[in-house]
Amino acid sequence: MKTIKSSYEYVIIGSGFGGSFPAYQLAKAGKEVCIIERGVWVKRDDTCWDEFALHLQKQPLYQGHTPYLVDQRGKVEADWPYDTVGGMSTFYGAAAFRLRVQDFAGPPQPDSDKRNTKLAWPFDYKTLAPYYDKAEELQCVAGIRGQDITEPPRKKDYPQKPPLQLSRPSQKIWDAATQLGLHPFYIPMAINFTGKCNSMPCILCNTCDHYLCKIRAKMDLSISVLPKALDYGAILLDNHRAVKINFSKNKAQSVEIINQGTGQRHTIKCKYLIIAAGPIATPHLLLASGIESVSSATQHIGHNLMRHINGVVSGVVPYIANPDNTLAKRVAIADYYYGDSSSQGFPRGNWGIIQDIATPGKGVIKANAPFGLKNIAATFSQFLINQLVIAEDIPQYTNRVYCLNSKDTFGMPNTAIYHRYHSRDIAVREALYNAAKRILKQAGAKIFYYMPIITFSHALGTCRMGNDKNLSPVNPECRLWDITNCYITDASVLPTGGSVNPSLTIAANALRVADIMLKR
Repeated sequence: MKTIKSSYEYVIIGSGFGGSFPAYQLAKAGKEVCIIERGVWVKRDDTCWDEFALHLQKQPLYQGHTPYLVDQRGKVEADWPYDTVGGMSTFYGAAAFRLRVQDFAGPPQPDSDKRNTKLAWPFDYKTLAPYYDKAEELQCVAGIRGQDITEPPRKKDYPQKPPLQLSRPSQKIWDAATQLGLHPFYIPMAINFTGKCNSMPCILCNTCDHYLCKIRAKMDLSISVLPKALDYGAILLDNHRAVKINFSKNKAQSVEIINQGTGQRHTIKCKYLIIAAGPIATPHLLLASGIESVSSATQHIGHNLMRHINGVVSGVVPYIANPDNTLAKRVAIADYYYGDSSSQGFPRGNWGIIQDIATPGKGVIKANAPFGLKNIAATFSQFLINQLVIAEDIPQYTNRVYCLNSKDTFGMPNTAIYHRYHSRDIAVREALYNAAKRILKQAGAKIFYYMPIITFSHALGTCRMGNDKNLSPVNPECRLWDITNCYITDASVLPTGGSVNPSLTIAANALRVADIMLKR
């Protein structure tokens, strides 16, 4: 058992993208760093590739202790997070995109091709570019420079080249898109394809997205960045939950934590505090700690929740789609990122990106199929080719994370979420559905199925940064207004999400903030 000191120079809450990268940067600079993480280290055994153990049994492995109470479809439902060291990087699909230059100009405006510049980022792409480079190096991202027609400027090649051979469904998507005059490219991925990143190269299995990597080839943060931070002297308190931040005299003075296994409580003082618990847990912790009594810029904490508007289009093809059962998340198409170039499509303005994605396991399909179609759906799963569409959603003040009066098992207010999509969001997803269907039809699909994604895996924006404290809880340095030593570095601070997976942007911004802190 680790000895917990009463005080640390830097305390970081969370070990996901917003926590691991500043922990590495600060520890490398010789700073004393303590990371508080409510998750546990994952076991690298056969359960990593077991859909029943991870997703279908009554209490899945790594399920968190307390659920979120979510109202997104007119009724309140429990949504259980997964809690692991490394945050959700352990389960993610390893896509590592940069935001495009225009994404920093603000979110889209309804019925317009303009952006809402009042909610623009407080800096531009050029500021983040060198930190994107560093984040890609730390996760050994594989990609091919210059393939993506919307790729933002970059000075360096990717740290790795991906394998050029594609799975059968990925190749079908590539060929169909090319035949339609589109420009497919290899998804940049944080996977050890070549063996240069560690001793365990990827075997191109099809259990990556939503699964753990048994052989440590997926460069999730518990494999890539956290070990480096620990080697430089950072300490990690896993299975410990931060339950309250004590603010006084415009500072975060200490953090109260609880060992989730033993119930033992500690109070840790800090010189600097970084909150990186995630875009749901971070605003919840701040609100539960009474942040409104010490900061004059709290009216937006928890509000403006975004999560992209995502969906999957599946096409039934007259052949076994992936007979070799190899990695099927390889290809992306960005021709519709800025909308319909013919100016005939609706809605106006930017749309988003299309990516191929693996078919879920038969058990997951059966569990989620409509009653009466479960066995049929599972049987037809081997004949599916799928495409994921990702579109930017508009921030709305009413979409929020907030505290309930009831308490959870740790004595904290229960976490509640309210979310509804804007009509423009839905229109953009429909437009991308049609574009993806066209590609699948060219690939030979005869029947199509559409499945909206309702998870919060791409959540962001609940503590957005900005130049105006009347519009943003944190300043351009990601420091809470009026609090001199408390920073937020997770997806909460992103003012917009563009239309790509947010992980690399979270990492790059967290490195930027760590550099700011080191210069103080």
